[in-house]
Amino acid sequence: MKVQVDWLKEYTEIDVPADELGHVLTMAGLEIESHETVELPDGEKGDVLELNVTPNRGYCLSHIGVAREVSALLNKALKLPDPLKTLESEWGSVAVEDRVSVENLEPELCPRYCALVIENVKVGPSPKWLKDRLIAIGLRPINNIVDITNFVMMEYGQPLHAFDRDLLTGNKIIVRRAKKGEPFASLDGSALKLEPDALVIADGEKPVALAGIMGGTNSQVSDSTRHIVLESACFDPATVRQSSKKYGLRSDSSYRFERGVDWEGVVSAQARAILLIKELAGGEICSGRVDIYPEKGKPVSVSLRLSRLNQLLGASFKAKQVQDLLSRLGMEIASPSEDMEVKIPSFRPDLLREVDLIEEIARIDGFDKVDTVYPVAGVRPVSISAKQNIVKKVREVFCYAGFSETVHYSFIERAHAEEFKIAFAEKSDRVIALKNPLSSEYDTMRTSLLPGLLKTAALNLSKGQKPLKLFEVGSVYSADSAGVREEKAVLSAIVLGPYELTPWKSRGKEYDFYDLKGALETLTTHLHLRLNTCSDNRSFMVPEKSAGLKLNDETLGYLGQISSMQDLVGELDVYGLEIDLGILEKSASCSRQFQPIPKFPETYRDISVLVDRTVTSQKAEDLILKTGRPLIQKVELYDHFEGKKIQAGKKSLTFALSFQSAERTLSDEEVNPLFEKIVENLKSELGALLRE
Repeated sequence: MKVQVDWLKEYTEIDVPADELGHVLTMAGLEIESHETVELPDGEKGDVLELNVTPNRGYCLSHIGVAREVSALLNKALKLPDPLKTLESEWGSVAVEDRVSVENLEPELCPRYCALVIENVKVGPSPKWLKDRLIAIGLRPINNIVDITNFVMMEYGQPLHAFDRDLLTGNKIIVRRAKKGEPFASLDGSALKLEPDALVIADGEKPVALAGIMGGTNSQVSDSTRHIVLESACFDPATVRQSSKKYGLRSDSSYRFERGVDWEGVVSAQARAILLIKELAGGEICSGRVDIYPEKGKPVSVSLRLSRLNQLLGASFKAKQVQDLLSRLGMEIASPSEDMEVKIPSFRPDLLREVDLIEEIARIDGFDKVDTVYPVAGVRPVSISAKQNIVKKVREVFCYAGFSETVHYSFIERAHAEEFKIAFAEKSDRVIALKNPLSSEYDTMRTSLLPGLLKTAALNLSKGQKPLKLFEVGSVYSADSAGVREEKAVLSAIVLGPYELTPWKSRGKEYDFYDLKGALETLTTHLHLRLNTCSDNRSFMVPEKSAGLKLNDETLGYLGQISSMQDLVGELDVYGLEIDLGILEKSASCSRQFQPIPKFPETYRDISVLVDRTVTSQKAEDLILKTGRPLIQKVELYDHFEGKKIQAGKKSLTFALSFQSAERTLSDEEVNPLFEKIVENLKSELGALLRE
């Protein structure tokens, strides 16, 4: 929006340079994009400011609107024309109803439509002052009639349109929707086929204007025009915007209607224009006005609390100060007090709430006057829950171990949900179906994270990506026989494919049970927990290649080779684990007491035994710990060997033992008998043979 400073001075006193005026407007929310000095055809120069008007400030798309802002900001008097009083004294003897009839078939889309008629005008060039005003703000003069409608639009912000009455069939104006495929030729040369969603101004036969956007060539004012129908109206902003976008027509009129115009200013702008037409083009104004206004706009009042104003702005305004500031913007306060009612003028439809008024007070008084007030409340540190700590540790451990995290939908195919139901639910429990699923593949809340991981693995394999180490942290869902729903946070992970090329692993060997178990044991070690295994018989796992997981006699989850959905990954063996993060959280949150670093050194022993292949290393480790207490501190398996050099049905287990006392340095005389006792118990209870 371009405004000429000299034009603004017709409505209010401006005693500051144009640059300073631009700064004042910018600080009040009307950003000045440019300031230029325009040279007019006769050599005169004038200052022009280009404003960036935000959509909520449509009232500033006119010189009078900007003048109101300048008057309020500089605290100067506002002098506005009052054409309505003058118009009645200029009416002729012919009634307007005898020259034109108006019918509004769409009052919701056109809440107010006004028409005036002036006869026997003489169309010609505009006077110099009018041309200069338009040229200064970038408009091209056409003729006195069109120039006046453009001038008044830029003065009042109310778009107007002049029709040649002799080109209106039946001297009728009808506000209606367009007919399907109805042709319309606009003033810019566009030939359109309209649809019923378009609002048009028509005569007795055809559209003569696309409402609020542009007139048509079939009713435009030309040098031969003698009688004029002057339109001024309000149109629904959404309808104007929709039609403007759909038919590719943009105009100064549509720009203003899209942001809303002053429904009371419709008649003032029209009166101003018709008087200028009579002054510059002659003619006789028909008596009266056609004003179709079925539902008059109701006055708007907004409550304002002085205490709330001062609280939000950190200020100490008095009621009289508030009355003075708001009255500069055209608002009225009958009785200034602690709680006051503010009457909102019709040209400010953006003011609907108390906070809107508070913003206006801050704008006019000056944002720079708002003091900086620091909050009184103390700052509390962010509290991180035990669950968040567990999830963070899970992500750290698995990412450092080379796993990639995945995220899937919380719903899967019903068949897979049923198949993996016993991952964390009982056989008698039910799956939870969605009432409005995305598709048949996503119609049930997931009972396990493994189906999603397996599908992601299959997708990566199809792209040539292997090996794969994936994990996910998420929730699984089930419902018991009574319909009570349960949600559990779980961790799932899978490994498959050959080892990456590295000197630390055997080339060609694939990831297996122990790689996944190692990652899980790393996690439990970080959480200072001891992981135990037990037998497991889940139907979607391979028998004898899977194990249950326990912490403190509570079932944590399971680990092993997956048999279900095997067709997705071909011949590759897939190993997976799933654990209940709730159990992990509960076990990890158990109180741990600080133990000081021992003052005395450890004593080490290694033991290598032959046992039956059915004997687990966990069982041997537990027996060693039980026998060696209280002096034994750690037992670690560091070698497991099976092969031709060992008799059939046997395996070799080698453990590193650590003995330590908090009271003294242990001697061989104390450790050796305990070591021999460990050997004897391994022989008697597990049938172990000591390897030399």
